Amino acid sequence: MTILLNDPIFHDDSAARKHLEAIRWPDGPFCPHCGETTQITRLEGRSHRSGLLQCNGCREHFTVTVGTVMERSHIALHKWVAAFHLMNSSKKGVSAHQLHRMLGITYKSAWFMAHRVREAMTRTPNAPVGNTGNPLEMDETYIGRDPSKKKGTGGHHKLKVVSVVGQFEIRRS
Repeated sequence: MTILLNDPIFHDDSAARKHLEAIRWPDGPFCPHCGETTQITRLEGRSHRSGLLQCNGCREHFTVTVGTVMERSHIALHKWVAAFHLMNSSKKGVSAHQLHRMLGITYKSAWFMAHRVREAMTRTPNAPVGNTGNPLEMDETYIGRDPSKKKGTGGHHKLKVVSVVGQFEIRRS
């Protein structure tokens, strides 16, 4: 899947909100306060902020950002989506200064966002990777060289090697 930086989710708050709602609530919204899934009303009009929903079970208001690192942030939602995309698609990481320049926000806000995005990317105890829940490290490389070709001409003739390092438990039945 190719994501272009001119996609509306990176420039329009309503498109970003719809994108986040589709990711977080694929089967429809649920109340983060009581867990209700059927009695949810979308509040629209001038007197309500965009994306506001109400649970008719517990009468609480919520949006897609409640319970996330974006909650209670004054930074535009489309800038959050862009920051998540930039930080996840970068192989070597993104600094707060780079976010500051690319998103057109202050350095202080970029630093705040970078820390929040990194916090959201940490593993939770309920989502283990591997058998033991310890992190895995993965890398890839190409080995070999075609003597008839110049250096740096591509890797189609080379041996592809992928390594995964982690702690595993081998259980025998």
